[in-house]
Amino acid sequence: MKLGLSGGGNYSSLRFQDSSITEHDSEVGYLFGIATNIQLKNELSLQIELNYERKVVSVFSPEFEINGVKINSFRNYDLYDFMTLPVLLRYEVGEKSPFYINGGVFLGYLLSARERVNDGDLSEDLSEYFTDFDLGLSIGVGKIFLLDNSNELFVELRNNLGLTNIDSDPNGQYQKTNSLSFILGWNLVL
Repeated sequence: MKLGLSGGGNYSSLRFQDSSITEHDSEVGYLFGIATNIQLKNELSLQIELNYERKVVSVFSPEFEINGVKINSFRNYDLYDFMTLPVLLRYEVGEKSPFYINGGVFLGYLLSARERVNDGDLSEDLSEYFTDFDLGLSIGVGKIFLLDNSNELFVELRNNLGLTNIDSDPNGQYQKTNSLSFILGWNLVL
């Protein structure tokens, strides 16, 4: 059994139906959390994590007009804070400093959704426009670096592909998450 701490960055995006008025861009966020790894067979283990994730998406609205009133272009940064619970099967290859591949599911709980306009002066709570839960598939590859018999470091590249619509309006456009994460961590081998 292993207990671990991890942190890193993510590059998040939303997949949604086209919008003619805005353009969405992926931005860099962060994550950190705790994990346990339970050995099932020689090369196979169960990885369970609890992570805090900040996902960031920028939204650009070009100049437009409403009832004869000109609205200047602006850029918003939408900040989504999630607690995520990935449950993954991990397959390791190699004895000393093994490589691994893992895959499974994740469940995300939305803690908050906020929007910052341009330079961050204005902020708006967007939580009411989103559902509380996100569910999806997770796949990753990584490498373990053994320090001694009870300590190891790891580095992982992981993709979390949201499968559920997080838009709270059932008649609105669908919105699904996607995050590519670069994770660094430390495990205590028990």
